[in-house]
Amino acid sequence: MKTINSTRTTPYHPRREADRPNIGCSAIGIYPLYFCIVKQDKNHKNYQDMKEEKSTKLAVIDSNTGIDKYGQSWKDRVLSHPERTIRVGTAFSGIGAPEMALNQLGIKHEIVFACDINKSAKKSYLANYDVTDWWDDVKELDATRYRGMIDLFVAGVCCQPWSLAGKLKGLDDERGQLFYQFVRVICECAPKVWIFENVDNILRHTTEMKNGEEVLTWSILLNDMETKFKEAGLNYHLHYRVLDAADYGIPQHRERVFCIGFLDEDGNGKDDFLFPAPIKLEKGVYDYLDDLTPGVKVLTARERVRLMGFPDSFKQVVSDSQLSKQSGNSIVVDVMMALYKQMDITKYGIAA
Repeated sequence: MKTINSTRTTPYHPRREADRPNIGCSAIGIYPLYFCIVKQDKNHKNYQDMKEEKSTKLAVIDSNTGIDKYGQSWKDRVLSHPERTIRVGTAFSGIGAPEMALNQLGIKHEIVFACDINKSAKKSYLANYDVTDWWDDVKELDATRYRGMIDLFVAGVCCQPWSLAGKLKGLDDERGQLFYQFVRVICECAPKVWIFENVDNILRHTTEMKNGEEVLTWSILLNDMETKFKEAGLNYHLHYRVLDAADYGIPQHRERVFCIGFLDEDGNGKDDFLFPAPIKLEKGVYDYLDDLTPGVKVLTARERVRLMGFPDSFKQVVSDSQLSKQSGNSIVVDVMMALYKQMDITKYGIAA
C-alpha cells in the first residue's frame, strides 16, 4: 500500500467554483447511544413483538417503488461469476463497509484505491483491509490513473449539509461541495458501477435560487451529475431509493438514500435493476449486546460496530470513542450485501 499526495495539475471545477473547500471527509453520524433493556430473557414478549411488528410491516410495499417484490429474494440469489475479481475504489472510505460486505459474501476483490482525510479512520481501515493506493484527501485523488481499472466505486459523502441534525446549509456548506468531488472521480475513472449513499433528507433539502425560487437540491445534484457525465462521454443508468437497515437484517432503523449508476457500455439502453425487497428480521438488538443487565445502558464501541453489520473479527486499533464515531459514520454492511447480490456484482468483475 502506498499513500499518495497530490499529483493533480488540472483542477476540477464544481458547480460553484468559488466554494471549492479545503476540508476533510469525516462526519459525525446520528447513532443510537442508549438502549433500554427491559428484561434479560431473549424470549421476553417485547423482544418477540419487535420482530413480529417489523415482519408485518414488510408485507406492505407500494407497487411503484422500484422494489423487486416478485422476484427471487436477494438472500437466495446465487452470484453468477464467483470466479471473477471485482476491482474496487472507494472515497470517504471510513471503516470500509463496502469492502466488508464483499468480504462477508466471499466475493473476490482487489481494493485499487481508498480515501479518507480522517487519520483515525485511516488507521482502522488499513488495519482491516489491503489496499493498493491510499489517498488522504479526496480533492487530491487523481482518478485518471485508474480509468478502465475500476469495476465498483462506492462513496458516502459527508452528510452534515443535508442532515436534520446539522445546519442544513446544503451546497452553501463547504462539505456539500464534496459531492462534486464524488462526481469528478466517476468522470475520471469511469467505473462500471457506482454507489452513492447519504442521509435521506438530501431528497427533501431545498436550495434557494438567485430568483428566490426554492428548488429541491437533489434535482440540482442529479442535473449537474448527468451534465458532467455527458461531458465526459459517459452514459449511466441511475436508480435511487431510501433503504432502511431494519429491512435488510440489522435491527436498527437507519434510513439512507442509495443512488446507483450502471455504465451503459454497449449503448443498448437496457437496464432492469430493481432494489432488493426487504427481508424478515431474524435477530433483535439483544443479539448484538454483550451485557443484558436490565436498565438503560450505553452501547459499547464493539456493540455499535456490530449494529452496523461488522463482524467481531473487525480489528479495533483506535479508542472506543473514535471507533464509535466511525461506526456512526459508516454505511450498514448488510445493506451493501443486499445490493451486491441483487445486482449480481460479480458479473461486472474480470476473469482471473
